[in-house]
Amino acid sequence: MSNFNSNQASPTERVRPEKIVRFDKSYIQSTPGYLKLAQIAFNIIGFICIKISWTWVSAIFYNILYWAAIIITGLLLLMYTFHIVEKYDKWPWHKFECLYCGIVALTYFGLSIFATTIGENVGYAVGFFGLCAILAYSFDAYLKFKGWQRGLPPQ
Repeated sequence: MSNFNSNQASPTERVRPEKIVRFDKSYIQSTPGYLKLAQIAFNIIGFICIKISWTWVSAIFYNILYWAAIIITGLLLLMYTFHIVEKYDKWPWHKFECLYCGIVALTYFGLSIFATTIGENVGYAVGFFGLCAILAYSFDAYLKFKGWQRGLPPQ
């Protein structure tokens, strides 16, 4: 007998799980979740430090970087926490996020050097938290690159 017209799945056919939006706190407790939380924290602390500074030129560039990084990283954290990334699994999430983290790390590198050469105490604090953000974004970019090379699913 053949299974030609029946609606039952054959034993060799894998049934894909239903992709629903749901809250999952286990992502926050994983390494990428910790990295995203650390990135947001370094962005906010650096933003507070730069607001104390009197140097307008560095504050303008840092404000753009901090707000863009806070918004995009926060959105990514929400998308992973609520499994929205899993719902759109055809998109190359690893490539997008690897590129994003690399660009942010390079931008932080340049702006942190610029902030520390100003010579104020606030510039040193901004440079330190910029270095912490560079490490967090670089490690996240490395993890995304490795996941992309291995062909792992984004979540």
